[in-house]
Amino acid sequence: MDGQDLLTRIQERGHLHGANQTRRAVQGVLGVLRDMLPTPAFRRLTAHLPADLHPAPPAAGTRPIEVLGCRAFVARVAARLLLEEPDAAFLARVVFEHLNTATSGATPATIAHLVAADLRPLVRAGVTRALPATPQLRITLPAPATATAKRVTAVRH
Repeated sequence: MDGQDLLTRIQERGHLHGANQTRRAVQGVLGVLRDMLPTPAFRRLTAHLPADLHPAPPAAGTRPIEVLGCRAFVARVAARLLLEEPDAAFLARVVFEHLNTATSGATPATIAHLVAADLRPLVRAGVTRALPATPQLRITLPAPATATAKRVTAVRH
């Protein structure tokens, strides 16, 4: 899927007013995510995106990787996009959902293991687990009869 199609889908699903607002939302979400990921992982994630969707590069020098939970992530997105937190959470979900379903290569879902556990469901938005082809059965085996019989006879004597 090309960049324009991706922007159009995010714009429609996110109820945004134009391409500039959509670009700003994608850059805001990815910019906060960049602060949480190692540089090579973030480069793999954004390698297939058009250049105009990449967030601004970080300041020169080494940057610490921050571990943010879901609330802190949404609060940072809200601050960056000047939105209320529920709106920022919705936009983040829309962006992740469309990046997960529309792109090839590294997706937010493939790097979800690198973020905090409570943030993973948001980063994996739009990804459904494939059901197994055959039903999974749980087989529980009873305890061996000899062990039970020995205990019973030992108790009786």
